[in-house]
Amino acid sequence: MSDPKTTHEKISSMGASVSSKVNEAMDEARPAMSRVSHLVQDELNSLGDTGKEAYAEAKRKLEKEAQHVRVTTEHYIQHAPLNSVLMAAGVGAAAALGVCWLMRSRQQ
Repeated sequence: MSDPKTTHEKISSMGASVSSKVNEAMDEARPAMSRVSHLVQDELNSLGDTGKEAYAEAKRKLEKEAQHVRVTTEHYIQHAPLNSVLMAAGVGAAAALGVCWLMRSRQQ
């Protein structure tokens, strides 16, 4: 029959060996994990910069398009004032009709 102390010593020795191997593996993995962490952080920063650039470009295009619409509208009003007034009245009437229709549908 085996000695309990010897079995206990064997288990302790094996536990210490496993712990040592795990610590060695962790020490070896730290630099790689650090590199991966830095790469991920760099990619996130790059993605943020790309998003900011896309936002600025979209804003610039929208402002340019709004300027074009404004200029076109001013030109149309200057060259066809009667048509402009009639169009504005029609849009106002359509908006009023839409509001009345919505108000009636809510009451019912």
